[in-house]
Amino acid sequence: QAVKEIDINKVVTYYDVAMSWLEHTEPTVKRSTHINHTIYVNKIFTYIDKTLPIADLTAVTLEDVLHKVYYVENLSYSYTRATFTTMKAIYKHAKRKKLIPSLIDFEDIEIKKKPFSHTDITKKKNKFLDAGELKSVLAQLTKIAPRIALLIEFMSLTGLRIGELLALRYCDYDKEKATININGTLQYYYKNGSDIKRGTPKNIYSVRDVTLDTRCVKILNTIITDNKRQSLWFKGYEEHSYIFTAKRGNPYDMQYINKILKQVHIEGKHLTTHIFRHTHISILAELGIPLKAIMQRVGHNDPATTLSIYTHVTQQMKDDIIEKLNSRNS
Repeated sequence: QAVKEIDINKVVTYYDVAMSWLEHTEPTVKRSTHINHTIYVNKIFTYIDKTLPIADLTAVTLEDVLHKVYYVENLSYSYTRATFTTMKAIYKHAKRKKLIPSLIDFEDIEIKKKPFSHTDITKKKNKFLDAGELKSVLAQLTKIAPRIALLIEFMSLTGLRIGELLALRYCDYDKEKATININGTLQYYYKNGSDIKRGTPKNIYSVRDVTLDTRCVKILNTIITDNKRQSLWFKGYEEHSYIFTAKRGNPYDMQYINKILKQVHIEGKHLTTHIFRHTHISILAELGIPLKAIMQRVGHNDPATTLSIYTHVTQQMKDDIIEKLNSRNS
């Protein structure tokens, strides 16, 4: 389907260009990326009038939007930066279409990062679970949905993204070497999972082998054995070679997993699948694993991403410091 061209004979608005940019980029990016682009565009036009001609757009207008997103709505710095990146991409699209003579000087736009507050520190701590909290989550899940409990435990022991985990196939599991090869991610799929979209990983660093401990191997073997049992006894089961599957043989739906997690309560923690990836990073940090090794295991290419999680020392690490200082002084 051809991209709808902007009518240059009418007054072109910033919104017109944004819609054109979304349509133009959609075939070139992952579906999840396009959804994120749409979210940022919608956010921008909660503050900018859709009838505003692009010729009248100024750096001050854009900076005002970012100020409201970051300082008034208190959304994250990374979200605000992503919104800014989207603003620039839309404007550059207008330049390529020759709808404007020159670009706004984006260097004039400043997003000054807020200093860390006690609330920010608490938020960071809320992004992972300590050993007791994880144990409680798994105990609660086992009563609600035992297979989901195993899936979540596997995430906490490997640090996989949920899309990476759901994309795991039998051929990605090397039982002899006790490793899994991460080479894809499960994207959105439709018709109750019959149309499975298996896409490429998040980036080149996401392609990796992850070594499994004995508990991970036991979880995989349990799930695989259960899959075989279901394929024999349940007539509606269809084999797609995925490991973590629902009753009909299709990979679990991400929203379903998060819906199950909503039934679990841990004081002060908002449970989504991503918290278990962060929990794995904090576990490795507690074990004293070097930063580079953690990054390789979880598929990070930016040290700041990993550091933002593991520098927020868990209570166990604080206790260890005091214990070592006390033993040194005794």
